This record gives sequence, structure tokens and C-alpha cells, in this order.
Amino acid sequence: MDFVNTMLVTLPQPTGFWESILNAFKGINGTYILAVIFIAVLIRFVFAFVDIINKKVSMKSNEINAKMKPELDAIKQKYQNDPNKLRQKTDEVYKKYQFNVMGSCFPMLIMLVLQTVVFLTLWNSLQTVSNYNIASQYNDMKNIYANVLYVNDKLDQAISESEGSIVVDENSVIEIKIDVNEQNQKCIVYSVFTNSENLNEATLTDSFVFTTDWTNRDIFDLVSKYVPPAEEEELEPEEKTEGDQGAEEEENPYVAPAFEESAFRDKIQAEAERLVKEYYLNTQEGFLWIKNIYKPDAPQSPMFTESEIKSYLSHYYTAEESQDESKYQFEGKIFNKVTAGIDRQALGNNGYYILTILAVIFSLFSMWLSNFMMRRKDQPKQKQPIAMYIIMPLIFGLFTFMYTSLFAIYLVVGQLASIATTPLTTWIVKKWTTSSNNKKKEKDVVEVDYRRK
Repeated sequence: MDFVNTMLVTLPQPTGFWESILNAFKGINGTYILAVIFIAVLIRFVFAFVDIINKKVSMKSNEINAKMKPELDAIKQKYQNDPNKLRQKTDEVYKKYQFNVMGSCFPMLIMLVLQTVVFLTLWNSLQTVSNYNIASQYNDMKNIYANVLYVNDKLDQAISESEGSIVVDENSVIEIKIDVNEQNQKCIVYSVFTNSENLNEATLTDSFVFTTDWTNRDIFDLVSKYVPPAEEEELEPEEKTEGDQGAEEEENPYVAPAFEESAFRDKIQAEAERLVKEYYLNTQEGFLWIKNIYKPDAPQSPMFTESEIKSYLSHYYTAEESQDESKYQFEGKIFNKVTAGIDRQALGNNGYYILTILAVIFSLFSMWLSNFMMRRKDQPKQKQPIAMYIIMPLIFGLFTFMYTSLFAIYLVVGQLASIATTPLTTWIVKKWTTSSNNKKKEKDVVEVDYRRK
């Protein structure tokens, strides 16, 4: 059964600007990876145009500063004991060279604001999309588990109606699969083979439409009825305050169904765990060495945890389900049963901090390359603040270390695109600046000749 092409997701997809773009790409390609790469490259090329203007203004400011520096140093030396006079003379030098401090910083501020807005909004969107996909994958696994357990009820009914002509014992074989019927509906198809010598002889075959609107209480009822407890498991409401006791007394207390032993219960449970595991492995989305793109590139299990599921799915609960969860904690008790057939250790590690290391290295190299290529031989070498080479790589490292691998991939690809475009943007800026300076020199020459005439 190709689970990838017959997704069972019933949770509403997250909406938003970035989410809509990501979902559109996944609808076409079946993965978010190409969407993240495309967005990273596109954003870098858009920022490249803004960066050209920023570098042009910065280069012009550096040229003016180089011309003003001797005069400013002389003024500072002469009026170092007179702050008011020093400020007045400094302003005169700025006016002489038509230098505006705010004007030189304005493009840089715009660039910083745009980058911050894109960084935070895209990070939030990719984290939301990742949480949604983890929640929807587990929700599908939970629905598969419930539907397969429900086969017990169907077999009970079929056997009782057959008046004992169908005998299910330890020699019987039960096969269950998810299929699509003629009406394009997902169905649970189950077959019971009772002839151990000729398993091709099916004594009972039936199906029913796959249900996706199970509540946690419904699923817990099935689990309580058909899955034996590992230990003494009692479902008790949490302790209530005095103000809640009156409201609780008005309601009928919840009582879980008693466990029912049956000849085919072990086989049904085994089939449920097998189909859940098969679905998980076939719908897991990886990239290169990363096994789950929705989890960090870190030496941890690629599988979600119980606390993550409780947090992510809580946003989709109805008011009644939220009330049930606060009282009985159904989700946690269901989680252990649904994932019982998946060996976390056998899944290995999701990653090895490779994206974190690459993000830090590429960020450092991108900043160094930009400053190196913008440096002019005819200007004094300026010492760059060390903090500039620490803050951004540190931020990139933290975000790739803690959050979804999708955002880490975006940062790494974005830095690579920035490194690739830096030589081009620098060449354009230098050509633009040279052209502007030549035109200014020609204009000055014309003005001087005119005055001489």
C-alpha cells in the first residue's frame, strides 16, 4: 500500500504567506525541501539588489570619511578641550563635504529591518509547518491503529452471525490492509484464513470505510477493550479544587470498558502495530543524512516524543476534547500503545549538528568575503569590530541547533547564495561608483572652464 499517495491527514493545514507557498510546493513535489531551497535563493537575490544600494552608499561614505579624516583629526586635536567648538567645527566639515550621518546609515537600517522581518517570520512559519506535519503524521498513525482495533468488533459480529462456522484460533492467519474502493474511499480490508494447510483459502473477507473522526476517548475505549495493559493502568481524573467539585459531581464519571480476551486479539494488535510502523517509515521525510526534516539536525531520535505530540495536537482539540485531556490525559496513554511497535533505537540519530556547523562557517565566510571585496587599496585598512563576527554566526548556530532542520537548510542555502552573489554585487557597486566619480570629475572640469571664460 502506497501510504504517501493516500495521506490520511484530517487536521487543517496552517495558513499564512510563507505557509501557503510551502504547501503549494509540497502539493507539487511532495516535499518542502525544494520550496525551502527556492525561497532561500529567491530571498538572497532580492536582498542582493538592496545590498548593492547599501554597499554603494557605504563606499561613498568611506570615500568621504577618508577625505574628511585629516581635517577632523586636526580639529579634534585643536579643540579637544572645548566640546562646543569641536562640535561646531565638525559640523562645518560635514557640511563642506555634504556628509549626512543618518543618510549613510539609512540603507543599512532598511536592510537590517528587512532581514530581521524575513528571518523571524520564515522561522516561525517553518516551525509551524514542521509541528503540523509531526502532529498530522501521528494523528494518521493513531487513526490507523484505531481502525485496525475496530476490526475486533467486526470479527465479533461476523463470527456471531455465522453461528460458529468460522473458527479463529492460534492456527488462523489475519491479514489487514488499507485500500481504496470504487468510490475512492479509504477502507480497512481484513481477511481471516483458517485453513493452515492452504492459506489461500479465505473463510472470511470483509471491509469497512476508514474512519478519521475518532476522538481520544473513542480510541482509549478501543485500547482498553482490546489491548492488554502492560501494568496496572488505572484511569483517574486529576485532583480538583473545591470550586470544581460541584461541577464534577453533576457529570457522570467516565468508566473505561473492561478488557476482553479473544482468540484473535493478539493477531489484531500485531497487525495494528505493523501497519502503524509501516505508515511511519513510508511517510517519514528525510534529506541527505537527515532522517526527519521536521526535527533538528542533532544526535537524537528522528521520531517525535510524547510531550511534542501533546503540545502540537492540543491546538486542534475541540472544547470537549480539551476538557477530557485535562481530566484523564488520554493522549499520553494512547501514545504508548500506538507507538509500541516502533523501536526508537533502531531508527538511529536524526543528524549530527552538520547544518549547525555549516551555518556558522558560511555565515563567517560570507561576512569576511563581503568586507574583503569591498576594501579599496587606496584607503586605509579599517579594523572591523569583533562582535560583528560573533553575533550573527551565534544566532544562526542557535537556531539551527534548537529548531527544525527545514530552517537550518534555509539558512545554509541562503548563506551559500549570499557567498555566490557577493562577487557580482561588489563588481556592480565598484563599476557604479567609478562611473559616478568620473561623471562628477567631468562636471567639475566643465564648471572650471566656464568660469575661466
